[in-house]
Amino acid sequence: MEKPKINVLIAENNSEGTLFWERMIAEIRDMDIALVHLEKLSEILKYLEDESPDVILLDLSQPKGGGIEVFLLVYNITPIIPIIVVTGTVNQKLALQTALEGAQDSLVKTDLNSYLLSRSMRYAMGRQKHLKQERAFSIIDELTGLYNRRGFLVHADEQIKLSDKSGKSLLLVFADMDGLKTINDTLGHHTGDLALMETAHVLREAFRETDLLGRLGGDEFVALLPCGGEINEESLVKRFRDTLEVHNTFAERSFKLSASMGIALYDPKSPGSAAALLSKADTAMYQQKNQRKDSGLLQVITGMKDPVRSVLTESLAETRNEAIVHLMIPILRKCGVDAGLSLQLSSWVSKGSRDLKLKLLEMIGDIGGVSGGPALRMALMDDSEEIAALAARVMGKIHFTAGVPVLLKVARIWQIRFPENELFLKAVCQALGLLAQPEGISFLREIAGNRNPSEGKSYSLALRWDALQALALIQPEDTVAFLKSLDGEKDPHWRHQLETMVRDLLPLDKTPGPSQATPDPKPAGGSPVRIAGEPPVENHFNARKAATRDR
Repeated sequence: MEKPKINVLIAENNSEGTLFWERMIAEIRDMDIALVHLEKLSEILKYLEDESPDVILLDLSQPKGGGIEVFLLVYNITPIIPIIVVTGTVNQKLALQTALEGAQDSLVKTDLNSYLLSRSMRYAMGRQKHLKQERAFSIIDELTGLYNRRGFLVHADEQIKLSDKSGKSLLLVFADMDGLKTINDTLGHHTGDLALMETAHVLREAFRETDLLGRLGGDEFVALLPCGGEINEESLVKRFRDTLEVHNTFAERSFKLSASMGIALYDPKSPGSAAALLSKADTAMYQQKNQRKDSGLLQVITGMKDPVRSVLTESLAETRNEAIVHLMIPILRKCGVDAGLSLQLSSWVSKGSRDLKLKLLEMIGDIGGVSGGPALRMALMDDSEEIAALAARVMGKIHFTAGVPVLLKVARIWQIRFPENELFLKAVCQALGLLAQPEGISFLREIAGNRNPSEGKSYSLALRWDALQALALIQPEDTVAFLKSLDGEKDPHWRHQLETMVRDLLPLDKTPGPSQATPDPKPAGGSPVRIAGEPPVENHFNARKAATRDR
């Protein structure tokens, strides 16, 4: 059995202590320990700014060991690393003080042996891991999955410290949902929860993956991000409003998503806290809310829900049993999915088993219509390539054009993070061809032209084929010319099959004449040549091709 590898920092004010600890560590047989020994407090604090050891042994047994003050200095820099305090025989008071302040254990140096030290380090790391998990849960908003107030402020203070060092400004966006109380009172609290969940979806789509997002409580949402370049107040407001409007186009919605916004700039030349910045943005938000209220722009109720779907939505919100969701799928297929049901389904798409996720996505595809959009958006962000690829294909199948921006955004992430995996990218190409939106052209040209953002990586010919076919469905007149412009593409059979497909899509009056047509490449036996791994021309795009001709 392989021994765990542990990095240990020995911090003590004693130049003669190295030999003691080396001998002690050498006797431990159940762990592979790498030891770093530092004496000066300045060196210890500097080391902890850049490194994260698994355990810190803080030796305070010497007369000049520093006591509780030294412990607090070390602990405040790195509270997530377990600290074991080593004291002298007569200093049990110090042991108690440090334990109350966060030390994982306290050992008496004169009684120490390798067994006690090994056990103490194992227990300390185990307890710290448990505390870390508890802290993670304590800073996440359970309903939306965003940071709660505590989590947001902790991370916002970290971003402000980085801003102070780099000199780069930050923008804090404060968005307050309009009419949440009205939605709760009129349509019920479960519908209010749906509105909060969907607002969280809007934030995730409107802002970047690296931006800090949170729900402070109630109807208050926040985002903190660096400003500069194309990121400014005007662009942020437009991006957020545009994303809200996309969500408000979902069919059968019984409420309208609306929010009042306030934005505050953090200038590192005038340092301050996250709480102070939040207060500035809050003030700006309330000024806008009052203006919107005076203008009558806070109306959020747009209609009443179908009672059957309302019961299904509430049942999905209340159950924690996946088996019940499986049993509800046939009923959902009969009743269809509205915006409220889709939001609840998106929750199960996020946390359900692989089997449940696949069945829910297939159901959304079979029902059709665009109300399943939120669940598809959630599935696109799944860690499983299989789930994300199915969500992309369903988007194309139901013609969910509003999902194209997030589809492209997730595809860019896959290109960079998983350059070897093409299942999802293949599904994206197929979906973009069926959706036929101009926003997808640039992405498809990158794939078809083999312009992989990962250095030294190439796309497979089969993936490029899918991208070219998708381009042919969006811009049939330009695709042959694009193919001919590609450098290094010498295979005449591949070119001929694409040109044949594109000619089939072109209107009759624009179809190239006989002099322009490429001769049909056939081997001696008379059957068309097809390179290995290349899909035939007659494939899943034929349905779309027929639809294009009909138009």
